[in-house]
Amino acid sequence: MNLDLSKVINGLQNQLEFSFDYQISDAYLKSIKGVDASVFKIVGEVRRIDDRYDLTLSYSGNMVFECDRCLSKVTLDVENSVERLLVDSEEDQDEIPLKSTILDLVPILEEDITLNLPVQILCHPTCKGICPNCGADLNKETCTCSESKIDPRLEALKNLFT
Repeated sequence: MNLDLSKVINGLQNQLEFSFDYQISDAYLKSIKGVDASVFKIVGEVRRIDDRYDLTLSYSGNMVFECDRCLSKVTLDVENSVERLLVDSEEDQDEIPLKSTILDLVPILEEDITLNLPVQILCHPTCKGICPNCGADLNKETCTCSESKIDPRLEALKNLFT
């Protein structure tokens, strides 16, 4: 998803508006433990401000993850706006150095999505998860496992005093 900034950099335009449809790559989706993603809609503009360029972009789409407790599918609406300064040299983390007239928007988009994902993805806040013994989904059924399960490493000690 490359953006040609040559007309803005050469002074032929003061701003460049853009709009893209972008499909998240499988490699990136795997890196954030996602299952699936819709096509993301990306709109924005680049404006020339003296010797710097102001990048503004907004994105929206859906991503599917597995619940961290019960592994059921969870769909998240993912949307945000990003503002960055494009400069000739890297001075600050919020500034993106321009190395050529072509700007790749994918790293900017992927970084922002990653930073804005929740730490824990749950199907609902009171998700009970799955039983570690039998694998039953505790949201849908009651587990029949014994409550008095003994740690197998200590099981030999249970008959010590009998």
